[in-house]
Amino acid sequence: MTAIRFNKGDNLKKGLVLAFGSYIAWGFLSIFWKLLSGVDAYEVFSYRMLSTMLTMLLYFLLFGKMGKLKTEVSGLIANKSELVTMILASFLISVNWLVFIYAVGHQQATAASLGYYINPLFSVLLAVVFLKERLENFTKLSLVLALIGVLILTIQGGRLPIVSILLPLSFGTYGLIKKNVTLSSDVAMFVETIVVTPFVLVFILFFAKHAPSDYTMSQIIYLILSGIITAIPLLLFAEALKQAPLNVVGFVQYVSPTIQLAVAIFLFHESFKLENLYGFTAIWLAIIVFIIGQVILMKKAKNMVK
Repeated sequence: MTAIRFNKGDNLKKGLVLAFGSYIAWGFLSIFWKLLSGVDAYEVFSYRMLSTMLTMLLYFLLFGKMGKLKTEVSGLIANKSELVTMILASFLISVNWLVFIYAVGHQQATAASLGYYINPLFSVLLAVVFLKERLENFTKLSLVLALIGVLILTIQGGRLPIVSILLPLSFGTYGLIKKNVTLSSDVAMFVETIVVTPFVLVFILFFAKHAPSDYTMSQIIYLILSGIITAIPLLLFAEALKQAPLNVVGFVQYVSPTIQLAVAIFLFHESFKLENLYGFTAIWLAIIVFIIGQVILMKKAKNMVK
C-alpha cells in the first residue's frame, strides 16, 4: 500500500483542499485568542467549550438535523469501542485547546508554532507505526528536512518548551484516533464538546476566578463567538481526515504554524533571533518538497483514471 491510492485521486484532492482550509483558519486563530488574553486561560477554554457545544446544537436545530444527531448518537452509545474513542478524543482536543490558549495569552505563540511544526512529524510517525502507511520518497525527504529544522530550533532554544511538546502530542494522537471514527464530522464535534461540558460547567460555577459580570462587553462577545470560530476549522479538519491519508493531512499542517509564526513575530512582537532562520528554512524546504511531490502524484492519479 502506498501513501496515496491512485484510484482515489478525487478524494485526495478534496482532502487536501479541506486540510488547507482548516490549517489556514487555525493559523490566524491566534489573533482571536490574543483578544482574550486579559481573561484567565482556564476560563477562556471553559467558555469556548460551552460556546462550541451550544453552537453545534443550534446548527442541528436550524438545519433540521436533530434526527441525524439522535440516530448517530444512539449508534455511538451502542458501539462501546467507538464511544471510548470519542471520549478519549474529547479530552485530547481539550488539552490541545487549553495549551494553545495559554500559550497565546502568555507570550508563547512562537513556542506554539514550533509545537505545530513538530506535529506533522508526529502524525507521520503515528501513520507509519499504527496505520502501516508507506511513505513515498519525497515524503521521506520532507520528513528528514523537517526533522533537521526542528532539531536546529530545539538546540538553539536550549530546551524544548512544554508547550511545544503538549500541542503535537495531543493533536497528533487526536488525529490518529479520529481517522476511523464513523460519526459525521458535525456530530463528532458535538459529542466531543458535550462530553467535556459537565466538567467546564462545574469549573465555571465553583472554581472560576471571575463571573461573567466581571468581563468587558467586548470580552463577552468574543467568548460567545468562540464557538463559531472553533467549529469551522475543526469541521474542515475532521472531514479532511476522511478523504486523505493521515501523513498527507499531517504535512499540510505546516501551513498553520507558518502563519502562527508570522503573527507571533509581526503582530505580537515576540522575539525571533536571526539564527532561528536556519531551522525554519529547513522546515520550509520540507514543505516545498512535499507540495511538489503531491502535485506530481495527483497528476499521475488523474492520468491513470483517463
